[in-house]
Amino acid sequence: MAPFYWLPGILSLLLVLHWEYGAGNPLPNTPDKATCITDHPCASNLMTQIKNQLEQLNSSANTLLVLYYTAQGEPFHKEEGKLCGGQNLTNFPPFHTNGTEKDKLVEIYQIIAYFNTSLGSIIQDQKTLNPEDRNLHSQLDSIVDTLEGLLSNVFCHLCNEYQVGQVDVYYSPYTSAKDIFKKKKLGCQLLGKYEQVIAELAQDF
Repeated sequence: MAPFYWLPGILSLLLVLHWEYGAGNPLPNTPDKATCITDHPCASNLMTQIKNQLEQLNSSANTLLVLYYTAQGEPFHKEEGKLCGGQNLTNFPPFHTNGTEKDKLVEIYQIIAYFNTSLGSIIQDQKTLNPEDRNLHSQLDSIVDTLEGLLSNVFCHLCNEYQVGQVDVYYSPYTSAKDIFKKKKLGCQLLGKYEQVIAELAQDF
């Protein structure tokens, strides 16, 4: 049975992850007008909140990346440009700046869900790899809180404005079977990609 992922304030099914499709693949298409219910009224200024949350994430993205690769030790600090580039991440959710508001919000949801899952994996790895780095842990936890709030707002707008009750999501890379260096490198690549993409989303909105 597929596991269910619930976000704060959302009663309907949002993310259905079924491992048989393999890491990095989107789920099959689902109807836009799946049952869509929230347990509280959406705020009247949701798009402003979404824009502000993207700007907040963008303002801290570089600080988080630097904090991360510094904590990993060498060679990351000296070769962050080589080791932390996110261009090699495959099956990353697309974003089309020329899309409709609805299409862009669906793509933002997919991207933020991808990063939210990725950062969850990074947090778990760093608890083992850098258990005493409370500052890094705190920064990662704070970003995840903001990502979850952003997901909730995006879904609320999609649900209320466009009756979208379910969004297909993409898998983030899996780290548990990797060795220590590969875990550190993948985390750095994900945060490098995060810095790049969040800047693009913040600029577009």
